[in-house]
Amino acid sequence: MSELIMRTAEIDDIAQLAEMRYDSTLENHPELRITDEQKRDYTDEMHEFLEEVIGSEHWVLWVAEYGNEIVSHAYLEVVRKVPCPGRMTKSFIYMTNVYTRPKHRGLGIASRLTQVIEKWSRELEHDFILVWPDKRGEAFYTKNGYTICSEPMELKLSN
Repeated sequence: MSELIMRTAEIDDIAQLAEMRYDSTLENHPELRITDEQKRDYTDEMHEFLEEVIGSEHWVLWVAEYGNEIVSHAYLEVVRKVPCPGRMTKSFIYMTNVYTRPKHRGLGIASRLTQVIEKWSRELEHDFILVWPDKRGEAFYTKNGYTICSEPMELKLSN
């Protein structure tokens, strides 16, 4: 019997990670109608992105694996802050694209994954972890120790 393994993503995980991102997008936006050409373009772009970021110093992708299947994942971007005089400046983590396959939800896998990420982030002395959840995700993050912070501001540059 396989056990649940928490680990960082590897190049061999690209196909599953790309598929999960596609599934997540369609789940969150059921109104989307993706053509075969759009899916090929997405797949090419996602594979290129993952080949670049897996193993880089600016991104860490954590996965929960059961057997040979990735059942949950989180993408972490390590953001280096501009140094400030009088104190040591630490980077922070922007966590995005947290997703668990539907048949594995409700089992605490994503919570365990965020706990591993928190432990890893503390060991590397990052300043904080920032997430930008939708309304459905707020309860999950609150349950896992996150607090709502003040709203950021943005300037939209494209649609």
